[in-house]
Amino acid sequence: MPDPTHNRFPLGQALALLAIAGLLGGCGGDPLAKPGFHQVNERHLFVNSLGMQFVPLPGGDAWISVWETRVADYAAFARATTNGWQSAWFQDTDRHPAVNVSWDDAQGFCAWLSQRERATGLLADHEGYRLPTSDEWTAALGQAQPADTANFGPKTGSDNFERTSPVGSFPGNTLGLHDLRGNAWEWCTAWPSEEGIGRILRGGGWRDDSPDLLYPARELLVTPKSATEDYGFRCILVLKAR
Repeated sequence: MPDPTHNRFPLGQALALLAIAGLLGGCGGDPLAKPGFHQVNERHLFVNSLGMQFVPLPGGDAWISVWETRVADYAAFARATTNGWQSAWFQDTDRHPAVNVSWDDAQGFCAWLSQRERATGLLADHEGYRLPTSDEWTAALGQAQPADTANFGPKTGSDNFERTSPVGSFPGNTLGLHDLRGNAWEWCTAWPSEEGIGRILRGGGWRDDSPDLLYPARELLVTPKSATEDYGFRCILVLKAR
């Protein structure tokens, strides 16, 4: 199967080279002048040190990952922190979304990646990664792909994947974001509001086929230590001018 993370954007195969070139530059105050920032076919794009790609959310300083955090991305964190995580047994490439990840571990990934990229100068001290708020996730959803073009449960007949699919296997929305619906449930936060015991999951996953779970606005409230084969996440990157 062709690598969907390299063919969804025109000139996608050039992005790896652009990312390497970006890492060689300086770190200025303007987010659009930072190493890692690129403009491809009039689309603003930030490529980080792991090759994760981010596009800006309208109306703020938050950039959101084009895909769910991949096995390759999370594996780098797992190796660095020796947290014992392994990809799901059925995932045959590192382009699948990282699953079996709790809210606590997703937060840990964001903190680790923020520290790593501040240390290398890719990010300034006041910039970093975090989970999306539920409101940001809703804004990103926008005109999401319909349920019949996403990875949901087998009874929906929407796809030929038995479990997770490589990220970017389905068409993106108007912002160029993939898999906001289906593939893996995505951890969010109710920040800045105080949260109780539960944490928020959005988007549905590869197991789901009931109309209730396919509803785009559906939220699950789950304990932060829960981790299953259909729980994953995507990151927000906050870029601010000095």
